[in-house]
Amino acid sequence: MDRSYDLFEILPDGSPIWKCAVAGHENAVQQLRELARHTSNELRIMHLSTNTIIAVLNAPPHSGDTPRPQNRPSEST
Repeated sequence: MDRSYDLFEILPDGSPIWKCAVAGHENAVQQLRELARHTSNELRIMHLSTNTIIAVLNAPPHSGDTPRPQNRPSEST
């Protein structure tokens, strides 16, 4: 028996919008890719029974990936 997965679109303000429920992992991934063709917003596959994110597309870059400004040596006066 295939697990049921729910697909969500995450709006720029962080609000999740439920898009559909899909039976089976491969079907969920295929549906996620199809949805990604029509939006640049983040999309997620979730297994709600275990509250697990299975896959993400169009995710914004992780804030940890941005370089930090270099500390400048203090100037002597």
